[in-house]
Amino acid sequence: MATKRKQAKKKNRRSKPLQRRSQKRKVRGIAAFTGSYTENFPLFDLQRFTSLKTAKFFIGILLIPLCWISLECFLLLFHAEASRPSFWRSPEVIAFGLGAAFWLVLFFGLRSRFLMWLYVAGHELTHAIFVLLCKGRVTKVHISAEGGHILTNRNNFLISLSPYFFPFYSAIVILVWAVLEWLFFDFQHHHLLWLYGLIGLTWTFHISFTIYMIRHEQPDVLQNGKLFSFALITLMNVLLIAAMMIVASPRATFRGFAQSFVANTESFVHRFAESCRELWSILPM
Repeated sequence: MATKRKQAKKKNRRSKPLQRRSQKRKVRGIAAFTGSYTENFPLFDLQRFTSLKTAKFFIGILLIPLCWISLECFLLLFHAEASRPSFWRSPEVIAFGLGAAFWLVLFFGLRSRFLMWLYVAGHELTHAIFVLLCKGRVTKVHISAEGGHILTNRNNFLISLSPYFFPFYSAIVILVWAVLEWLFFDFQHHHLLWLYGLIGLTWTFHISFTIYMIRHEQPDVLQNGKLFSFALITLMNVLLIAAMMIVASPRATFRGFAQSFVANTESFVHRFAESCRELWSILPM
């Protein structure tokens, strides 16, 4: 009889955690390196989940031309800047390149538990920031070199994919620099070389870990569909590096980039139609 009472008490105690976990699902272990977070998501509503992934698949198809056009515009922008003889010799480009090279040495030669902890911290905190931006609530953030997670009541594709296109540490560097300049220091032009160097280091940190981790089966990517996720991540990263170059360049402007984007979009339709006609003409009848 006593044994039955103990079993009944254990059963009652287990029922409450199960109710909580039906609302908040926690991912542990290696999932920290693959986008771990907790959310209210219709995983158990199979019909809705399937239809959502199907819709994202078709949206991903529509994003592919935008990725191509954005890459074209960025390459045109880069060519216009790099064609100037003084571009590669400018102190800003050299500082950015040294910061990037320094990180690549660390990444390929001295990758350690501490660097993995830094990546997990940036990954999970980026999830948390986008939860707050989407008017959600974060109740817990856990970070370690082995894994991490956050507890939240909201999820969408921006929250789940944000660590792959938002350079967390570059944003921190720019924010800290701006606050220091506003409150304490009057930075001169030669001081900006340190800023460019730190941005080169942190942005390369972001892009190298993004490429390194995206090669594995990522829960964030699988949840949103590979085509949609890869297309969105590519598009956002290309637009980000283009924006960084426009800000750093004395000649390039966002208006000029937008005009180039519109022109390339209009010509893309014509070029695509022409390619389809050429392909149709060479196919065996």
